[in-house]
Amino acid sequence: MNCEACDASLIDHAYDELEPEQRRAVTRHLAECAGCAVSYCRLRADLDGALQAAHEAPPVAVRERLRAAVEREFRPTWWRRALAQVRRPVPAYAVVAALVIPAALWFVRESTRDGATAAATAPRVRGYDAAAPPLVDRPIL
Repeated sequence: MNCEACDASLIDHAYDELEPEQRRAVTRHLAECAGCAVSYCRLRADLDGALQAAHEAPPVAVRERLRAAVEREFRPTWWRRALAQVRRPVPAYAVVAALVIPAALWFVRESTRDGATAAATAPRVRGYDAAAPPLVDRPIL
């Protein structure tokens, strides 16, 4: 096996995805060629470092700073948020409530206004006592 063929097979060799005879040939070449062995060691170190970095979570402070920076960068402006609120779909019960509530308020207002005008136009009787016997000589005012 030459160095170019070995270099092309190093990643597959690292992930153990080669056929058995091809794997033996790469292993023999790595034992004989110092340059390819160094390349393989660097590749393994890079792969191990990448795997280790993928398993480590950043500290909480770093995540919070990153989250705040992303929110500042991608948060919509106030007028876009207001427009989104206006364009939201309205549930059917909201339409019914928007129609029923003003009608109910109008009905209550009209019913109390009729009662108030009736009481205001009725004549008031002063000095009337229902328990006293009627006096004919005394006029009712």
